Amino acid sequence: MQMLNRYFSPFALLLILSAVCCSDPEPFAYRLSLAILLVASLVNWWLAANTYRFIRWGRIMRGLQVWLNFLWAVPLFYLLVPYWAPMWLLFVMPSATAALYMNRVQTVGVAFVSAATMLAIFHHNGVFAALTSGGMAVVQAAFIVIFALFVHALAQNALRLRDLGQI
Repeated sequence: MQMLNRYFSPFALLLILSAVCCSDPEPFAYRLSLAILLVASLVNWWLAANTYRFIRWGRIMRGLQVWLNFLWAVPLFYLLVPYWAPMWLLFVMPSATAALYMNRVQTVGVAFVSAATMLAIFHHNGVFAALTSGGMAVVQAAFIVIFALFVHALAQNALRLRDLGQI
């Protein structure tokens, strides 16, 4: 979890704060996004700080973190994507988290749920009315799945090298 908090949490923070500060979202979207960001940051910090404290619950806590990251990505994406196009990157984070802590089938499941949810919101927003924007949305969804599989493969290779005593 330290790796995720070291790299992905600051990136998510940068992504969301730049969407809120550099674009001009409606006041409701602005306030709700900041509230979700605050809650998400506090919960992720608590989970990371207490995973090793409650070692027997570690597996459940990691799974909880995956799905909480997904649940927070949905409203943040929905609220801010009309103002800040890179918000789709929020859906990469639950998939990358799953890739580090779950098996391949679970990783693919989380990645497909994330990608499908993003595509459903894009469809709701009318993105598929134009071929160009619809094509970009499909490529972004494919990236979510491919990136998750890539991270999972890297994590598995690192574990194999560790088990061989080469790390």
